[in-house]
Amino acid sequence: MKEFLPKSAAKMADCLMKRYGLLTSRWSYDYGVAWRGMEALYAMTGEKKYFDYIKDAMDTFVTDESGAIRDYTLDEFNLDYICNGRQLLYLYKATGDKKYLRAADVLRDQLRRQPRTSDGGFWHKKCYPYQMWLDGLYMGTPYYARYARDFEDDPAASYADVIKQFNLVAQHTLDDHSGLYRHGWDEKRAQIWADKTTGQSQHVWGRALGWYTMALVD
Repeated sequence: MKEFLPKSAAKMADCLMKRYGLLTSRWSYDYGVAWRGMEALYAMTGEKKYFDYIKDAMDTFVTDESGAIRDYTLDEFNLDYICNGRQLLYLYKATGDKKYLRAADVLRDQLRRQPRTSDGGFWHKKCYPYQMWLDGLYMGTPYYARYARDFEDDPAASYADVIKQFNLVAQHTLDDHSGLYRHGWDEKRAQIWADKTTGQSQHVWGRALGWYTMALVD
């Protein structure tokens, strides 16, 4: 198993790189998932092509010392945009290039200003008002915790906020009958998918449970 994992992961990564080239068309969380895999693969194998794949792609988004991120709009307040912040912190630690840290600061500022539910949970997006989704935990909290650990003088309040996001999502989406978490919750019960009593979505979604679980792991 120890030998199989890097070999099989490398085959998948090499296939992705050959088929799609650099992932550069948009600032998107799914790219961040792929880059996270490349980061882990580089750590296992030491093959620099995986590190370079992340850096070369990120350098098309963060092009100068200002920290501006191509294709990113802060006032959309989209938690999906936070996911790639982990690679910014990773590249800053690896290279010392402050453009990555300045870009990461932009995403941290978004979290400071992110709209919240009445009990303090992050809205998933500005255009999804009063909604918390399991996906949002993966998109936002690992980056939030890592940034706090590495760059805040007193990270305790940020750690508490990270834990709060997990607790609120668990509290609001838990299906008492199955013991699983529903995909989303609408505080206002206004969405067509929201139960008028609980605010929960109708379905348990396997992929969303994966986001939740991986957010805990990361």
